[in-house]
Amino acid sequence: MKIATLLLEKANYEAQLIGDINAYLISLKANDIPSIDTEMLVRELAGMGYTVDEESLVDLLANSKYVSNVTVDTIDLDNRYSKNSNKEDSKDTVHKLAVKSAKKGVK
Repeated sequence: MKIATLLLEKANYEAQLIGDINAYLISLKANDIPSIDTEMLVRELAGMGYTVDEESLVDLLANSKYVSNVTVDTIDLDNRYSKNSNKEDSKDTVHKLAVKSAKKGVK
């Protein structure tokens, strides 16, 4: 019974850790921060009460959808959207989609 409880606590700890890491990475992406030092994230996680080192963090982030490259030195975030996209092209696209949607709604 105690072994099952310990295994459940470990699974919950890992799920919470990954959830907090993902939330942190998402906030970095939202603020247009392309990379972070691995040591800095380790310190942030330590401040949240987690015990993790750089090597463990690399293993945890190896398959993350938010990370393009991770080493013991840096974590590079995945940037799927180009910040240098042309605003006029975006406006035209939005306008065309709005007109198309309006026409579809009138039919």
